[in-house]
Amino acid sequence: MWSAGLKQVWMLLLLLVLVLAVGCSGKHELVEGAPDWVNDGSGAFEDAGENFFYGVGSVTGVQSLSLSRETAEQRARAEIARQLHSYVTDLYRDYQVATGIGQDRAALEEQHIDDTLKSLTQVTVRGAKVIEFWRHPETDTVYALAVTDLAAMKLAISDMREIDPEFRGYVDEHAEQAFKNLDQQVKEVK
Repeated sequence: MWSAGLKQVWMLLLLLVLVLAVGCSGKHELVEGAPDWVNDGSGAFEDAGENFFYGVGSVTGVQSLSLSRETAEQRARAEIARQLHSYVTDLYRDYQVATGIGQDRAALEEQHIDDTLKSLTQVTVRGAKVIEFWRHPETDTVYALAVTDLAAMKLAISDMREIDPEFRGYVDEHAEQAFKNLDQQVKEVK
């Protein structure tokens, strides 16, 4: 029979192995012969002094080329949506800290921001452009690259009347720095 201490050690080791396996499986695998954007993946990037959100989507195993392109395109847009959600959520948390919003007001505004964020994401993602496709010659995996810029996102926020005017002003003032922080986080992960 195993002692309680030995069981705990084995359980911890098993948990550690599972955590390492899951952590490693989430890393982006490089695709040999692919364009740089396929291997760079999704993220927030600065290019020629402008700030962009890139989304890379892919699909494998779909026989119809048009359906595979459409699916890869939708997945690329979904990647942009995830980035925008993270970006605006972080920006709103910074806003809460900077303005010292009270707890009751913070909960109400956070719920309001979540609803607004969904609308913002839909508007911005619809405005995202798919600028490139690539098909892997051996696996027939189709990749799509979608892009939207920070200026379009800021414009979408400024046009949304349901956003608190103070938050809208905060976004206008701090969007560039928040983008740089996100860009740095993306670089650290890669």
